[in-house]
Amino acid sequence: MARFILGHRLRALGERHGAVEAVLYRLDRAFFGTLLWLIRRLPVDTASRLGARIGAALGPRFRKGRALDDNLRLALPDRSEDERKRIARQAWGNAGAVFAEYAHLDEIAFGENGARIAVEVLGDIRTFRDPAHPAVFVTAHQANWEVTAAAIARQGVPLAVVYSPPTNPLLDELLNRWRTRIGCELLARDESMRPMLQALRNGTSVGIVMDRRVDSGKDVALFGHPKSTTLVPARLALRHGFDLVPIRVERLQDARFRVSFHPPVAVPGGGDEIARAIGMTESLHALFEQWIREHPGDWFPSKRLWPKSAYAVRRGRVRNNDAAPTPPANPSPPRELTDG
Repeated sequence: MARFILGHRLRALGERHGAVEAVLYRLDRAFFGTLLWLIRRLPVDTASRLGARIGAALGPRFRKGRALDDNLRLALPDRSEDERKRIARQAWGNAGAVFAEYAHLDEIAFGENGARIAVEVLGDIRTFRDPAHPAVFVTAHQANWEVTAAAIARQGVPLAVVYSPPTNPLLDELLNRWRTRIGCELLARDESMRPMLQALRNGTSVGIVMDRRVDSGKDVALFGHPKSTTLVPARLALRHGFDLVPIRVERLQDARFRVSFHPPVAVPGGGDEIARAIGMTESLHALFEQWIREHPGDWFPSKRLWPKSAYAVRRGRVRNNDAAPTPPANPSPPRELTDG
């Protein structure tokens, strides 16, 4: 989320002066708090449809619209320009629906005896048989990724979710007030490693949305382009013997979803821990690619995913056969997984 929404033109001033920043934070908090309060008064499907219409209408006007368009060009080069524009509008509409659905997360999760979330378990997942044996659940930013926590909770599995907090701490508090109604623990991404390890040791599973670029990660191909990707989920599974479980979320209609738990990712044989973690992450990326190609409008890639050189090739700034080489992977392990 942008640093300031209502006061984005005063961003530089706010960054220099704490008092201005505090006022802008409060303005954003008041605006979104009022908006979610009003949305809560609407029936859940009406709220979802309204959010989708507003998102589809306004989203392409935002600065992030270019990043989304560029990502779709790289991910779906076989689609025509008109098709990608249609997919981009769908993606922005889905993002608008996700925001509106924050105000109804508890209803989506537990209302109508859980009928709004159809759950499919497609493989033998040990933690569903024995919740005391935790798992690492991973998903992508598709449909409403927030409902995965509700689907896990319905299996009787305690869960801690890693999330990316907005810059504005007041907005963070506001959104988390709605998230916690699902019944999971929340771990802010930048400070999540120790709490996540502690949660797993205590028998609590963890959930991670992992289709974003992570600058401290390793290069793992996504749609044929190297993406700096976190290996933390795979390394946690390898090091501690947890299942690494991919989850797919599909929007069926309005605020109704299907959540599919896929079989745990197989552990490759041979190689050191890093090589095996990369192999497991490649398997996850292959699933993400399949899901995204089937329902591209459900995906919301609003930030740069790949090296800048890949986008330069697509924009014609360099010849395709002169693309910059893939940067070497960082030979040192991620700091968050080093012992000590």
